[in-house]
Amino acid sequence: MTRIVRGALLGLALTLLAAPVASAQSAGSGGVSGAMTTTPSDDDATRPSDDGTPDDDARPHVSDTKTVKLTRSQTKRVQRKVRVRADGKIGPGTRKAIRRYQKRRDLKRTGRPNLETLRRMRLSFADKIERKLADASDDDGRDATTPVVDGDVAGAIEAARAKIGSSYASGGNGPTSFDCSGLMVWAFERIGVSLPRTSFEQYRLGTSVERSDIRPGDLVFFDSAGSGASHVGIATSATKVISATSSGVKEHRIDSGYWNDHYVGARRLS
Repeated sequence: MTRIVRGALLGLALTLLAAPVASAQSAGSGGVSGAMTTTPSDDDATRPSDDGTPDDDARPHVSDTKTVKLTRSQTKRVQRKVRVRADGKIGPGTRKAIRRYQKRRDLKRTGRPNLETLRRMRLSFADKIERKLADASDDDGRDATTPVVDGDVAGAIEAARAKIGSSYASGGNGPTSFDCSGLMVWAFERIGVSLPRTSFEQYRLGTSVERSDIRPGDLVFFDSAGSGASHVGIATSATKVISATSSGVKEHRIDSGYWNDHYVGARRLS
């Protein structure tokens, strides 16, 4: 009996010793039912997300003071802020009220909605407009601050027309005398749109327009004062512009005679 008991005890001891070894082997190999886990490398842990979202610093800059185009409902919200009739249209009364609002708060007085003014009004859609402009600039490479012009461009045409007969002066900014680009700056300021000062800079704005597609409000350029876009006027029709010529502000044809020979191109700001 003693021999049998000793044999049983020895077998039990061997079984107990073998169990931890088998368990360790199973864990090391993953086993049939075990789940393998992978620890990310340092590179994986520090690699930025590749979701296509640009860093904030990578977004193109959008000017706070350039005019932005609003929907009708957004315009009504602006009009309520400046306490004028909310008809959804940026007319003379609304522009005057916006300019007054901007003056009282030491903002740039454009008389037109821009990001700076919309933020001061605490209108929630300002951020949405900024993102839209930034994304559009990122997509097509155009300047996100290109002035936006809507139906009020008629006001710029009429402002220029009111100056027909005014004298020409190199560097003239008005209101009694102008050079060609100075007249454009002055006319567009009447509708709250800021243009750069020279015709060459203005020629880089907006989008190119075929000569056959010129319409009122387009900027039309000539090389009459030197090579390139050295002269500019505002189109009043498909065939006429108002510009400050060397003999004064006048309306003249695009498609015949001297101006036809010196035509360079046209740009549309909207």
